Amino acid sequence: MQPKYEEKTFESYFNTELDRRASIYFPFGQVQEGGIGADASGFSRNRWLWWRLGYPYFLRMPFEGVDIREAADEMEIHIGREINNIPNIKANLFFQYKRPEFITSKLGSEWPHWHQKYFRYDIYQEQQELLVHLALKFGAKALVLYASPALENVNDLVDAKRRKCLIENTNFRPAAELTGHHRNTYIKAGTYSIACSEPEGMGRFDLLQQLEALKDNKSVNGKESVIEAANTVRNIAKQDSVFGTAYRRELNIYSEAGLNRFPLLFSIVSMSVFRELSGIQWVLAIDNQ
Repeated sequence: MQPKYEEKTFESYFNTELDRRASIYFPFGQVQEGGIGADASGFSRNRWLWWRLGYPYFLRMPFEGVDIREAADEMEIHIGREINNIPNIKANLFFQYKRPEFITSKLGSEWPHWHQKYFRYDIYQEQQELLVHLALKFGAKALVLYASPALENVNDLVDAKRRKCLIENTNFRPAAELTGHHRNTYIKAGTYSIACSEPEGMGRFDLLQQLEALKDNKSVNGKESVIEAANTVRNIAKQDSVFGTAYRRELNIYSEAGLNRFPLLFSIVSMSVFRELSGIQWVLAIDNQ
């Protein structure tokens, strides 16, 4: 059965806790939201719409709006300030969040491996290939992980959030270790899992310990690192066999509007589109020493 909570809820709670508990890490989306200060923008000359929004759109007072390139100039400057205020970046993290099934019946395919109730999630080949591609491309500069909660219902999820122990209640697995498998199964958080088709035991993985190890990585300029990482991901995504066409089509909208003239803003936009289409969350590891 499916746990009684939404994947997006787990993702949101997880990102918030990761930001608070791992001192040099935070979800990049928080910088985007904080730096831009808006979740969406649009333009319309529809008088009824502006009237409903409370704007006095009179017949003799046309609302001209702001040219998108003018807005991009201002956003690039502002985001640049935000990025420059971030300590140097040591690594990138990519999380593929998974809401698992909770198997309670002995008829479950993997029951003979556990002989008790267990969690499992599917590994989609196209998604897995993309994650492995990212892992190979970034090497030691990135952690590319599946993250799946070991929680049965929304009450457990909220309780873990309130007690700030959601990380301890999550099962992690480096994507590269799941190559050749179509499912991953586990009975508890963070320590052990069994991947199937051919069963293969997966050893202990401690996320916070792995994150602390990244402190030894060489720091690089925050702005340059963001642009470089986004360029790498963008090139990979454009060639992806599953959503590459859709990704290119979406980016063309922004390119045709001239946003590709603004490297930092275009990097953030392209990573936002990547996340929307792939479901992969980009997180930065920063040096706060």
